[in-house]
Amino acid sequence: MIRICRSVLLTSALLGTTVMTTSVPTVAQNQQQGFEITDIRIDGLQRISPGVMFSLLPVSIGDYFEPGMAAQVIRAITESQYFEEVEVAREDGVLLITVLERPSVSEINISGNRVLQTEDILRNMESAEIVEGGIFTRSTLEAIRQGIQEVYSSRGRYGTTVDIEVTDLPRNRVAIDMTVNEGEESRIRGVNVVGNNVYENDELLELMDLGVKPWYLPFSGRDNYSREQFEGDLERITSHYLDNGFARFNIDSTPVSVTPDNEDIYITINVSEGQAYTVSNVDLVGDLVNAEAILRAYTLVGPGQTYSQALITASEEYMTQILGNLGYAFAEVEGVPEVNDEDQTVEVIFYVEPGARTYVNRINYRGNIATADDVLRREMRQLESAPASSQQIEFSKVRLERLGYFSTVEVETVEVPGMTDQIDVEFDVEEQNFGSISFSVGSGGGGDWFISTDLQAENFLGTGRTVSVGLNRSYYSSSARFSYVDPYYTPDGVSRGFSLFAQKQDSFLNVASFSTTSYGGSVSFSYPIDEFQQIGYNLGYSHTELTSGTGFSVQEIESTPKLNPNINRYIISPANINPWEGPVRDAIFGNISDLSEEYLNQGVEPGFIDKYGRSFDNFTITTNWIRNTLNRGQLATRGFFQQASAEITLPGSDLEYYRLSYNTDYYKPVFGEDWVFRLRTNFGYGDGYGDTGELPFFQNYFAGGLAYNGSVRGFEENSLGPRSTPPAIYSTDFTELAKDENGDIIINEAGSPQGFDRNSQGYVTAPVLDENNQPLLDENGNQLRQLVTSTRDIYGDRNNFGGNLLTTASFELLFPLPFVDDRSRVRSSLFVDVGSVFSTDCTLRQTRNNNCSDFDTGELRYSVGVGVTYLSPFGPLTFYLAKPFTKDDNDRTKSFDFTIGAGF
Repeated sequence: MIRICRSVLLTSALLGTTVMTTSVPTVAQNQQQGFEITDIRIDGLQRISPGVMFSLLPVSIGDYFEPGMAAQVIRAITESQYFEEVEVAREDGVLLITVLERPSVSEINISGNRVLQTEDILRNMESAEIVEGGIFTRSTLEAIRQGIQEVYSSRGRYGTTVDIEVTDLPRNRVAIDMTVNEGEESRIRGVNVVGNNVYENDELLELMDLGVKPWYLPFSGRDNYSREQFEGDLERITSHYLDNGFARFNIDSTPVSVTPDNEDIYITINVSEGQAYTVSNVDLVGDLVNAEAILRAYTLVGPGQTYSQALITASEEYMTQILGNLGYAFAEVEGVPEVNDEDQTVEVIFYVEPGARTYVNRINYRGNIATADDVLRREMRQLESAPASSQQIEFSKVRLERLGYFSTVEVETVEVPGMTDQIDVEFDVEEQNFGSISFSVGSGGGGDWFISTDLQAENFLGTGRTVSVGLNRSYYSSSARFSYVDPYYTPDGVSRGFSLFAQKQDSFLNVASFSTTSYGGSVSFSYPIDEFQQIGYNLGYSHTELTSGTGFSVQEIESTPKLNPNINRYIISPANINPWEGPVRDAIFGNISDLSEEYLNQGVEPGFIDKYGRSFDNFTITTNWIRNTLNRGQLATRGFFQQASAEITLPGSDLEYYRLSYNTDYYKPVFGEDWVFRLRTNFGYGDGYGDTGELPFFQNYFAGGLAYNGSVRGFEENSLGPRSTPPAIYSTDFTELAKDENGDIIINEAGSPQGFDRNSQGYVTAPVLDENNQPLLDENGNQLRQLVTSTRDIYGDRNNFGGNLLTTASFELLFPLPFVDDRSRVRSSLFVDVGSVFSTDCTLRQTRNNNCSDFDTGELRYSVGVGVTYLSPFGPLTFYLAKPFTKDDNDRTKSFDFTIGAGF
């Protein structure tokens, strides 16, 4: 047998190269001759199949094996990375190949790691082809160990060590055990900037996220070193100089020193500031597609300005956007500064490359499992086969977000293969719950619990239509309600809706007692004005039966006291049943008809029922205007929402009144996209007209608690504003002693009169006094008497009456919750609420009892707190903690509340 050559493969993962040495015995070199391969025999295979091996060979049986081909065979086999050694030999016409396979990795065990996740380490090893079941290469494993240590060092853990133990197992396998000793995290103890003259160290260090931890922030992570954060800090410092004219600014070096004990880090930033430069000229070069004027209008830099890289970048983005709106989807604009050091000026040249004008081939949707494509397609402002417009594509994206059906909407443009002027627009949406089960639980005045439920599908069966069904049975109401809205009743976006309802409702939380039984319906249409505005109309009918409180009504609803038709006399001198207090006798009484009206002490003014009755048929027409630029249908983070509405009953209705309202909701990011300022306002005013001199009390506005879109949190529901006057009653007593059929007084076993005849009541009276508190006499010398009244506060704290003027506002700072990744479903905020309800038609009773006020800033209520809303699978869950910081003795507070089915 003649040995041809032998190869040993050494793989270095650190260098990413393969080193191969080949040796051929000297005695064989002169004898080496070519031969025809009659057979190929391979020895040493264990896991690798012969088929795989033969597929690697550059020769086969029947080929002529020429001198020098051994190196090709060895190279082809070793490049597969399967083998540690390869030996090629010849035995007559047989090609002999002997291999030593590399071991396979049977298992990988990692311990001691906390900062780096095990999955991240395994993923890193897999990228270097060290994986369970894969081929083992010791040099690659060593490179991985060094790489892991470098990652820990980049995170400020310079004392980290990684120990790797490789254990041989049967059948040419190995087990890898990696033990990580992370050590203590090094802390930044000093950061120094060297070479700066224009800006002080403190000003530059304020631009950095990293630095020495302030003493007043003991839990801050500012002193935790991270290479990625440090590079970001360097970019901010560079941008600060470049944006303020220093075109030659440079960071020369950034040595990071670590103390021998690996505990403290000291950072030095060496900079060269240079001089401030101004812009000498701005020019546009390239194919300007007849749009030079508009492109220059969006160029933010100009001659004489201080050089600013930020303005150049912004100009690039604006011009790219303009070209995109003109159909050049792949336009490129690059602003190149040409620096003139002699006069310290910069000429900025914008190179414009619009590319080919692009048309939209197809618009595709992914992720809309329940929602039909047509629902998405009708929101598109970018049309197929039309020139691609970045603005119209973005409008289309925003309109999808405003639907409220999707938690996220992403869009990308993809070139059509083989076409240079066509793109496909791909929308990727993630559906969220677009229906809600409203479930509210709470307690009101007097400890009365309430539970209410509702069901609403805002994207019914994926059609985009809203269907709402309410079957409600709670402490306060029983109702059935059905409504339907088709937002695209016509293809151009005219919506149509209708609703039917029937309900019996007692007064709600903390409101003076009354109840209504009503039924009715409405039909509505809404017309789009432009992309952001719409105007709507609603025509409705309702029949309402009004019932005052049980037994007695507050005086604003029904005037009290009232005479009982079964009692027709009043008491001049009361009866006596106690012999010890004088002779037993019947009362001395007079006839009610003999009292003049002024001494009856009836109500000073009639109540609502006294004036207008209890049954009403009303036809209403409502118009509303909406302007909406919010970026989302739920939990928006930017934009402005406005709604103005006017509701009026048509002339001829039993009640003639109107209600005007204006609501706003404004969002403005203040610190990045996660910190957002929010301002919400609500204003409402109503009054009567024609034969109705006031707003019906059951149409009043209320404030307090979570009702009415948040209102003023920290107070009980509906508890702010005017209060009602408790009902007044006449005092009565018994006028006659109990007597038998002969008219004799009945004496009990103790020898005392048995008691009063329960059917002989009379009104209690008192003398009418003059200004000197002396009884007044009539012309016959008898004392004038007047009926005695008293109030009966049978409703306790449930005496709020509402008013016809509402004003509330909420100032909020939305902030991200830690450890919450999907912030499109969770909102947290710090808030300050202010507002109340007032009345421009305070009754004489309310004014006399100081229960009512016209608008007065001194009567506004304020509260501060924190709230959280979560979009759960069955509707929004809202919680808040609030503390009022202005209130009076009659206000009722509630520091915690929650609802299911309504956001804030």
